[in-house]
Amino acid sequence: MQELANLGTRRVRAGATANIQDAALWRWYADLMEDNRVACVRKDGVWSVWVDGRLLATDRSYDLSLRTAFVLQRALKAL
Repeated sequence: MQELANLGTRRVRAGATANIQDAALWRWYADLMEDNRVACVRKDGVWSVWVDGRLLATDRSYDLSLRTAFVLQRALKAL
């Protein structure tokens, strides 16, 4: 029974973490859109995400393209 409670706790924590990450991603995206710094282009079924004129991510999934660009831009800023 304790294992079930632990699993439930882990699920709640994972959900909370995902919500925090999603909020950060969409704040980042909204800020870039407002400043005209991001371009999302779909060609031949593939999404490309450009930030400040630099191609950061391509994928068939819009969501995955944005998430990849988000992570890469943060990593580039840290350099």
